[in-house]
Amino acid sequence: MLQNLYYLHGMKKQLMQWLNNLKIAVIENDITAIGKLIQNVPEINDIYQAQESLALIKEAILLVENEKEKTLKAMQKIKQTKAFLSS
Repeated sequence: MLQNLYYLHGMKKQLMQWLNNLKIAVIENDITAIGKLIQNVPEINDIYQAQESLALIKEAILLVENEKEKTLKAMQKIKQTKAFLSS
């Protein structure tokens, strides 16, 4: 029984650390850290933490999509510049 409590406390502590790291990564727009955190989502047993996790993951997805769009635009500009310089 006591071991189960220690195990649950450890899992909760791990989840809280993961949530804090994800919050920091989202605030700092750190796409690399977001990717690593999303690949290693800990077990979530609490509805409120699940909702918080979901909200943060949705925000992270928006950041990644925005970064993807910026990268695509930059690549298009490079292509146009390259085509202009080649002509």
